[in-house]
Amino acid sequence: MKSIGSLIMACVCAVALSSCAAEHSRGTATHEASLTVMNWNLQTFFDATFDGNEYSAFKNEKAGWSRTKYDARLSRLAEVITALDADVLVFEELEKEAQLYDITNRLSGSFNRAKRYGYACFASDEGSSIGCAVLSRFPLGEITVHALDIRTDPGKQPRMRPLLQVPVLCGDKKLVVFVNHWKSKSGDTDGKTAMWRAYQERVLTRCMQEALSQGGAVLACGDFNSDIGEFARYDGGSLPYPANILLRGERDLPVYSPWYDAQRQLQEPGSYYYKDAWERIDHFFVAGNATLSDFAARTDGAWATDDGIPAAYRIYNGKGYSDHLPITCRVSF
Repeated sequence: MKSIGSLIMACVCAVALSSCAAEHSRGTATHEASLTVMNWNLQTFFDATFDGNEYSAFKNEKAGWSRTKYDARLSRLAEVITALDADVLVFEELEKEAQLYDITNRLSGSFNRAKRYGYACFASDEGSSIGCAVLSRFPLGEITVHALDIRTDPGKQPRMRPLLQVPVLCGDKKLVVFVNHWKSKSGDTDGKTAMWRAYQERVLTRCMQEALSQGGAVLACGDFNSDIGEFARYDGGSLPYPANILLRGERDLPVYSPWYDAQRQLQEPGSYYYKDAWERIDHFFVAGNATLSDFAARTDGAWATDDGIPAAYRIYNGKGYSDHLPITCRVSF
């Protein structure tokens, strides 16, 4: 990675919120493992403690944010989690690790013992207002955080979220999950943000290849801030797994995206609605021994309007959920 700067890697530990997820994983050792995953950008999900690093609308009660509004958002998030009932929850735009306890406490009593989320992890860039998190019913292995430090390109590197590498352990099977929140296009007047997303794609590609070199199954997910049409298509070559997208890197990596159906048509709807058009910027990519099924951008709840558009959160009245739809799938490995 010297051509794009130095890659900083740090290990963090997963938080064991309880021991119940181990029970959920029993019985999988001699069978193909299968679990469901939900990915959701929560749209600036700050807590009720004012630390000074919040976005301006969330800095204090005078700005419009309050404990009451936070509690209401927690309750709505718990309702969505309960309704979609995924085994692994991946979130972008959560403020801090302590909120994982808030979420699981709010969920207390909503699930039977075998369905509670017992394991979690969180990561953010130093000084960042928001980060990425995972809640899981299955145990998590050693977590690795990958961050870019680009010093070969002219201009100052903007603040970017790190790549979170999370092994999910299902009996004697392991699914390596990569959680992404790539550089936004917001305020991009000169096309510069595309360069930073390209750097992030190269880091993801390298890390996925390293995980695949050890054998097993890999899933990349998150808010990539890149529509599926902006990724290179993969149309040829014999592989031991299906692929339709090419992630770019020092060595390109074929992966499978469920946004294209068997007839190579785009799935409807997208996950993000902007300027009266659907975008597909939230993704699942699988490679290796992983297969993906039952993919959907979920519109079957109050988090979507009657037209299926994301019910974005509005701080001025405290209503809404997120400006993204949650996406879900089943991964077998």
